[in-house]
Amino acid sequence: MIICSLNLHNWTDLMVEISDDELRKDIRQFLEEFKALIYEKGLFVQDRQINRQDLIELGLTAKQRAEIVLSLSVLDYSSGPIKDEYKPGDYWVFGKHIGEAEVYIKLKIAGQNGAEHAVCLSFHKSVRPLSHPFE
Repeated sequence: MIICSLNLHNWTDLMVEISDDELRKDIRQFLEEFKALIYEKGLFVQDRQINRQDLIELGLTAKQRAEIVLSLSVLDYSSGPIKDEYKPGDYWVFGKHIGEAEVYIKLKIAGQNGAEHAVCLSFHKSVRPLSHPFE
C-alpha cells in the first residue's frame, strides 16, 4: 500500500491508502493525458535558471527534453499526486537517469475544461536520490 494525498472537490485534502495497482493505474492515466496534451499543444516548461542551466550541463536540447518526458513510464514514477501550494491542481514527480545524473522531473496538467496544457515545472539534476516504488 502507498499513502498519497488526494484533492477531493474542494474538500480538505485527505491522506488515503490506495493499492499499488490503483496507483499504477492513476500514474498511467496521468501520463496518457499529459502526453496527449504534449502532442496536441506542446510542452510548456517553467522558465527557471536551474532548468535552463542543467539542460545545458546535461547536453540536451529542448526537443530531447520533450522526448525524455514522452518516454516516461510507471517505472520512472517517484511521487504524487501532490497538491500544488501555489496554483490549483496537483503535480507528479518522476526521475530518469541520463548518463551519470538522475534528473528530477515535476509535471502538472494546468488549466481547466478544454484549456488544459502540459507543464514541466522542473527538469534538472536531482539534489538527492529519488525513490522509485515500481522500479
